[in-house]
Amino acid sequence: MIIKIDTEILKSISISADDFVYLYLLYDKNYDALLKLDLKPNADSLEQEGFVKLGETLEDHTVRQKFLDLFQSSFDAMWSELLSHFPLKVFGKDGTRILRARDANANSNDKAKKKYRSVVGNNKLLHKKIVTLLGVELRLRKQNNTLGYMRMLQTWLNGYTWEQYEDLENDSETGDRITRQL
Repeated sequence: MIIKIDTEILKSISISADDFVYLYLLYDKNYDALLKLDLKPNADSLEQEGFVKLGETLEDHTVRQKFLDLFQSSFDAMWSELLSHFPLKVFGKDGTRILRARDANANSNDKAKKKYRSVVGNNKLLHKKIVTLLGVELRLRKQNNTLGYMRMLQTWLNGYTWEQYEDLENDSETGDRITRQL
């Protein structure tokens, strides 16, 4: 596991690298790594500063939002949500096709992440619209048995593919189309 640490943040909030790694592994629920590493966090101080709520056992410790705000921006949350809805792989007549990496921070997702950042920035309304339209596309592809033709994540973002489904956004779940007169 790779954990990126911004040392300037550590200096500004006066916690050690051990404290940060400890909190991050708690957040990731990676208790095995916590037990294997020789970390010396100051848990009592971290609790007083509002970074963690300590429980009786390691599994009962809870990382607070104050810590998450150090490394998660609203964009990171939106990116994670998009990835949670976008398929990892699809199955077609030619076999399995991978559409994106599982890890949100994987190097193979970097170009797609940069593109998504340029499209939505921190605009949560646009993000919600894109996720909704992705859901419309996925529903239609499943109904039509064309999920195997889904584009890779980066291609999907570069082509603004969600825009093709805007007129279908208000369709009912049964597939009835709302028609409009010109």
